[in-house]
Amino acid sequence: MKLVGTRSNRSAIGARIRVDIVEEGTRRSLVRHVTSGGSFGCNPLRQHIGLGKASSITKLEVFWPTSGETQTFEQMPLDHSIEITGGQSNYRTLELHPATFRAAQSQEDAP
Repeated sequence: MKLVGTRSNRSAIGARIRVDIVEEGTRRSLVRHVTSGGSFGCNPLRQHIGLGKASSITKLEVFWPTSGETQTFEQMPLDHSIEITGGQSNYRTLELHPATFRAAQSQEDAP
């Protein structure tokens, strides 16, 4: 999930994300806070929220601390990357492509 602040800071630092899910028939909530990370930028600003065995996302809330605004989205799709912009009533699905890596060169293949 990528958050883009408009009235709050653009990186959404300080924003709180709450995701209400149904997992194996039980409702539960997951909460994340967007932080600037530790030293040397070890935490990305894009939020990854693991949903485990969730069968549905019933509600997603984003609280923007500077403006005091809360955005609420219901019945969100599973396994999607999304972008939420502060002050907008909808979200955008992001098309992310997996990174591909070449296999390490063996000693026999080395020049």
